[in-house]
Amino acid sequence: MDEKKLIIVGLPMIAVTYGLSRFSYGLMLPYISETIKMEQYTSGVISSFSYIAYCIAIIVAMAFSIKISPKAILFLAGLLAVLGLGIISIAASPGILGLGIFLAGLSTGFSSPPYATIVSKNVKRRLQNQTNSWINSGTSIGTALTGAIAIIMADSWRETYLIFMLIAIVVVFANYKVLPKNQTVKENVTFGFSKEEWRRAIPLIVASMLLGLSCSAYWTFSRDFILQTESVPDYIGEWFWVVIGISGLLGGTAGAVINKFGLATAYWISVLTLSTSSLLLGTFTGKSMIGFLSPALFGSSYIFMTGVLIAWGISVFKSNPSFGLGVPFLILALGQAIGSIFSGVFADLLGYPAIFIGGSLIGYAALMLKKHKANKGF
Repeated sequence: MDEKKLIIVGLPMIAVTYGLSRFSYGLMLPYISETIKMEQYTSGVISSFSYIAYCIAIIVAMAFSIKISPKAILFLAGLLAVLGLGIISIAASPGILGLGIFLAGLSTGFSSPPYATIVSKNVKRRLQNQTNSWINSGTSIGTALTGAIAIIMADSWRETYLIFMLIAIVVVFANYKVLPKNQTVKENVTFGFSKEEWRRAIPLIVASMLLGLSCSAYWTFSRDFILQTESVPDYIGEWFWVVIGISGLLGGTAGAVINKFGLATAYWISVLTLSTSSLLLGTFTGKSMIGFLSPALFGSSYIFMTGVLIAWGISVFKSNPSFGLGVPFLILALGQAIGSIFSGVFADLLGYPAIFIGGSLIGYAALMLKKHKANKGF
């Protein structure tokens, strides 16, 4: 299968499952909270539902990747996205909203591992890092799209989620028509770790956890924080998510950077930039320039960082590309789930700036870890 055709259908699917189904909650939270009265703690817990669902789904997707075709798993991901987005659009209570967020989160976990398998089977090895990176950058497209629609639709968040659901239906149909049919799994593909893979995976797992913790507050509360800051013009808050999404397209270059400079250098660049974006937001919020610079740095570095984790994971778990993508993304999401809950708690106690600064410090810790492990982890 031509890698360009795979990117054309894979990128929109990731845009739907990540951008529309998962990360849109942080964008819509200010509007949702006006309709469904929620404390910051409740908002943080509901946000964690998405990450918890993601963890569950990605484990199931990895486990069944050796038994069920990638296309079937992707079709399930699409159906869950449609169902979750539909439920969110009609939610009248935190419980129903949480159910919709949970189902939409499941779609995210089911969508990533199958593409890693499809790429490994259908794309030349020298093009696999770039193909995976560009498919992964669909998150940025979905994020930019949610931001643009939110600006147009203002506070009509229910109608916005209905539009997201219709987009999801179209994308699922396109993937069903284009992706290879019922490709069998190689006999030597297994579910699990070898001792060598486990040893090499330890720095990957620790780094993924720290990075998940570091960016969780940003995804959940950054826009709400900007909108509540009186010294920042309203238009910055309105365009905040669009800036994250558009800048995320730079993350699609992760594969090319890895091929040219190596995984360790790519990791160092992405984590340094990601952590600095949170530090700027928490420290210089009153500056309008930071209102654009911080999300630009965050969007580009987050997508770039996840592209690095994909390449790193696949290099560790060479016998199972689905597992190689799934493990770091699982740990990343677990860190985000834990971080979302604690971010909501500490936001109530200490305020928003403290949680962004704290997140940046955790990110810098991950940078120091990788600097020490650079030659051993890859």
